Amino acid sequence: MTMEHIKRSFQVTLAIRHPNIDPSDISRALSLPPTRQTRAGQQRVTPTGELLKGTYQFSSWGHAFDARAVTDLSEFLPCLLDRLTPHGTYFLELIRDGGNVELFCGVFADVNWDESFHHTLLRRLAEMGIDLRLDVYPKSNEPEV
Repeated sequence: MTMEHIKRSFQVTLAIRHPNIDPSDISRALSLPPTRQTRAGQQRVTPTGELLKGTYQFSSWGHAFDARAVTDLSEFLPCLLDRLTPHGTYFLELIRDGGNVELFCGVFADVNWDESFHHTLLRRLAEMGIDLRLDVYPKSNEPEV
């Protein structure tokens, strides 16, 4: 069931954390450019490049997918998984090495948001070791694109 009557928008990011991988290795393996990346042991910095105290304790990498035209996550995510499935073995290797793979979905809605995710979608995520994270925000907090 679709919920076209509810005004909402989405941000969908593939996020990977790993104890020590070079984030550029992830970009090469997935053929995706990072939106943000950090490497374990490097000096911490803000997104604008300002230096912070300490070093990163782990490596992280993220890629934000273009979800501007998305009206239903339940229809968008299976298509996204079609793109990610060829990398399923790679995700499982990252996890075996102590990493974590997550599909982060930010939901911006004016009112109540309700969407059902089919068990086949959840099974596909599980087979690749990808966690699904949903974070719902008031529409007024939506970032400018």
